[in-house]
Amino acid sequence: MRNPVLYVSRDLEYDWLIALEFGRVVDGQPDDHFRRVGENFAYCLDGPDGDIVGFGVGDLTSFDVEAVPELWGGQHFDAPLLGLRDVPAGAIVLAAQAKLADKPTTNRMLFNLATNAEGEHALALWRQCLEAGDSMAHYSLGYTLLELGRAREGYGHLREYVEACPTNGWAWCWLGRAHEALSEFTDART
Repeated sequence: MRNPVLYVSRDLEYDWLIALEFGRVVDGQPDDHFRRVGENFAYCLDGPDGDIVGFGVGDLTSFDVEAVPELWGGQHFDAPLLGLRDVPAGAIVLAAQAKLADKPTTNRMLFNLATNAEGEHALALWRQCLEAGDSMAHYSLGYTLLELGRAREGYGHLREYVEACPTNGWAWCWLGRAHEALSEFTDART
């Protein structure tokens, strides 16, 4: 079985680390898509009782990875950003604590800048965030394009996001708005 290749994302403000297969998002996933290990760690699953596709860590700076033996066995991953292959989650967390303790990943830096921007400037930052590999940016890029009157462009990003995160009600709302703006009323209602 091939190891999941993880896209590593580090946010300083919220002090978390998310390491997921490229193209996936963790926000808005139902509880049965996680297998919790302690208070601040969870494996992300591709469905209820599904395969492990990554993990998330809260309070990364104070997380004692050595105290959680479950993170040193089982599923192995590749984490190219950290130069790691065929390692357990514990090794990735330890490497992230050493290399990313006081700096965000590029995607999160761009994400934070974009949340404080408006109009075309926000659009440019959301595109850069997506180009940096952050699939969560599909959502914000989609609704920003829609707000700028570019529904056709926004639709594709919103569709991509709801497929990655089908339980996010707001994403469906924005997708419905895109359908409405494109005069696709049947799809807007479903």
